[in-house]
Amino acid sequence: MKKESIKEQVISFWNSHFQNLQPMAIKKEDIILDTPLDECLQILGDECSEVLDIACGNGLCLIETKLIGNKTKKGLGFDTSKNAIENAKEIVHLSNLDNLNFVTADEGFLSSLEANSYDGIFCSNFLDVVPDEISLKVIANIKRIHKPNGLLLLKLNFHLSYDLIAKLRMEKVTDNCYAINGVFRANNKSTDEWLSLFDGYKAIKITGFQRAPNLPEDRLLLIKKLS
Repeated sequence: MKKESIKEQVISFWNSHFQNLQPMAIKKEDIILDTPLDECLQILGDECSEVLDIACGNGLCLIETKLIGNKTKKGLGFDTSKNAIENAKEIVHLSNLDNLNFVTADEGFLSSLEANSYDGIFCSNFLDVVPDEISLKVIANIKRIHKPNGLLLLKLNFHLSYDLIAKLRMEKVTDNCYAINGVFRANNKSTDEWLSLFDGYKAIKITGFQRAPNLPEDRLLLIKKLS
């Protein structure tokens, strides 16, 4: 499965997803902190002044971080989906928010960012839906960009059991990596395996997030880069 083909499939899927979403204004009082994800985003916003959102979608989590946090002043989000980024920009405009920027770009954009330039980084459901060739490069760039003592919030899909892999008729691509009908869908590492890739980091909070009814919880990993 070629890297270029995987990218095209992912971009096409998310462009379709965001195509018909209507942007709306968001205010701080509109946000209800009732999930573990909200709690982790608040910690990020209370402790980090500049936050980078990798594969940000339409930017709702970065926007929430700035609105509910007491410290976040600036934010930058990027995503390969043009429709998602246009949606994010319109939400920021309607909400009269300053210092939140969004760009259409792939993971190669990380190489353009300066070392030690962000004290907060959020990466949601990205590392575990791309092959190791991509995820390991992204992780290396995260470590380079991240300031010492900065916080990284990872949101990962739930770990797939062998029974579920069989039920979904997933095709094994490489170790821990699976596709459905030729479309790459999962880099299925355990939580400990993901954490082991972030040497020089310390786990602050590990919890779960119920993204959809009747599904296992997604994983939330809040980790700190050591000085």
